[in-house]
Amino acid sequence: MVRGQPPYAAPRGAILAGTLLVALGVAAAALPGIEEGPVACPFRVVTGHPCPTCGLTRVAHYLMRADVSRAFAINPFDTTFLVVCVPLFAVLWVANRTRGFAVRVAMSRVERNSAWALLAVIVLANWVYVLLTHR
Repeated sequence: MVRGQPPYAAPRGAILAGTLLVALGVAAAALPGIEEGPVACPFRVVTGHPCPTCGLTRVAHYLMRADVSRAFAINPFDTTFLVVCVPLFAVLWVANRTRGFAVRVAMSRVERNSAWALLAVIVLANWVYVLLTHR
């Protein structure tokens, strides 16, 4: 962590688009009867099979109702991402924008490739789980 570094720039259009997508997701997750709703996943509509992140709206729905176990049963990756990564990213973004500190991670090419490979394995393992449970 480095104090006093200039904040990372984020295009206003990207911030607006991200905010709108989050607002739409929260609105969709807040609706009652989410289990009977239409399929919102384009991959599933086209192929008939769930994508690696299928169930994200239902996961958010159950997390908003503090039903973590049911959310985790639907999609462990989505649940972990929403519970751990989203708040972490929000805190880091606010700290970056207020110049509290900026986080810079120095990684070698091997470390970066290993991190991407690990993420790919996690996503594929999650996809296998989602395909097998087919929720």
